[in-house]
Amino acid sequence: MLLSFMLIQAQPAHDFGQREKQIYSQKVAFITNALELTPEESAAFWPLYNEHNEKVKALSTSFRDYIKDLKVNFDAKTEQEAKEAVAFHQEHMQKITELNATYQNKYMTVISAKKVLLLLKAEKDFRRELLKKMGEKCRGGRQR
Repeated sequence: MLLSFMLIQAQPAHDFGQREKQIYSQKVAFITNALELTPEESAAFWPLYNEHNEKVKALSTSFRDYIKDLKVNFDAKTEQEAKEAVAFHQEHMQKITELNATYQNKYMTVISAKKVLLLLKAEKDFRRELLKKMGEKCRGGRQR
């Protein structure tokens, strides 16, 4: 979700939807390759994966909206409101953790546990590569 936020800031509004689709297509190809999914596995896996991503996105959107409000009104917050904000953050993080665990278990009904571990690695590797490319783009393509 941090990546999505960064892309929103970096892209004009009309380009963001197209750019998001391109990145998602690259991610699908990257994960499919990393997991070496068979056609049968792909048919069962991707609907679950997409459902998982939509739920994470919905949680992250509500969290991002809350944080935006917190930043705007931060100085006006009372100690009690600050405690509530911390509790909200903790609850959000717990929901994300529970959602991820639920879907990891669902994934194991359609792909092996080893491929679920490969999925976690592939997602991390994809994010790392994407951030690296974005950093290069921001530096004008030059290396340090």
